[in-house]
Amino acid sequence: MIRRGLRIVVLAAATLLVAGCGSRTDIPAAQSDSSQPANFQLVTDIPIPPDATMDNERSLILSDRDHWTGRVVMRFWQSPPQLTAFYQTQMPAFGWQPLMSVTSDVSVLSYTRGERAATVQISPSLLGMTTEVAVTVAPRQSGAAAGSGTSVPAAPSSYDAGPAQQPVKAEPLGPSGR
Repeated sequence: MIRRGLRIVVLAAATLLVAGCGSRTDIPAAQSDSSQPANFQLVTDIPIPPDATMDNERSLILSDRDHWTGRVVMRFWQSPPQLTAFYQTQMPAFGWQPLMSVTSDVSVLSYTRGERAATVQISPSLLGMTTEVAVTVAPRQSGAAAGSGTSVPAAPSSYDAGPAQQPVKAEPLGPSGR
């Protein structure tokens, strides 16, 4: 009798544990006037291909529409080169100015628009069957004006890094530097 009661308790606990692992949180739809899927209606200032699937567990959207900050992680059945070409042509169409791009197995594209910056990271999945695109948008740093160059500060004096070295100077790419 006790053994049967113990089996029922273990079975109920295992059922609750399995049910909790499969939960999924959807982002609520803002309005139904958009042609984008409900998950993407909160971000209207970046291009979203029609076959995009949002990874809700790894995405974070603060605010909405053209003033959001955060990260949108998407999965596609298209290849990384196709998606890199898509974002290189479509981000400027949405008003984003190219800042820099690195194309490789994992491609990184950076853009600015007003007082905001966006980074698009495009990478193949582990098995190579899908492609992941992560778009991170945040306010630009107020001290770094476009085209002015930025110095990386030297290490604090309490840190002993050996012989003193000069700060590294970083220059943004110009229109001819692509």
